[in-house]
Amino acid sequence: MSTTEQRITALGARVHLFVRPEESERFTALFRDVLGCDAIELDFGLPFPILLVSFRDGSAFSVEFSDLAPGDNGGGAVDDTTAFRGAWIEFRTTDVAGYQQKLRAAGIPEFRHPGSNHIYFSAPGGQVFRLLDVSYVGP
Repeated sequence: MSTTEQRITALGARVHLFVRPEESERFTALFRDVLGCDAIELDFGLPFPILLVSFRDGSAFSVEFSDLAPGDNGGGAVDDTTAFRGAWIEFRTTDVAGYQQKLRAAGIPEFRHPGSNHIYFSAPGGQVFRLLDVSYVGP
């Protein structure tokens, strides 16, 4: 591949996590109060607000409080059951539409999340990710 061809250029500076609703106060307090991060709630019309935890370099992660999230496993080892609803990843590219088409052509399942305008894909094994333009700024 030549250096002038379009390609995936980087891992995005944001991930999306799932946490059970009963842990929302403790989870928020950990990042806001203990670690000193900026943490704000955003209302997307879901049952619970999305928590956005952001950092000075512009990176951030969002947290969706959902009964679908795995419960606390008591500090035990993580396995497929507790890792199933893991982090969602962003990839940055200069050719979002082109790569979305490549993913569709490869038969990679796609879906939309009710709290987002973006298209998400599910890699073999279940890892969720989205593609964003390198210039995208937003939640």
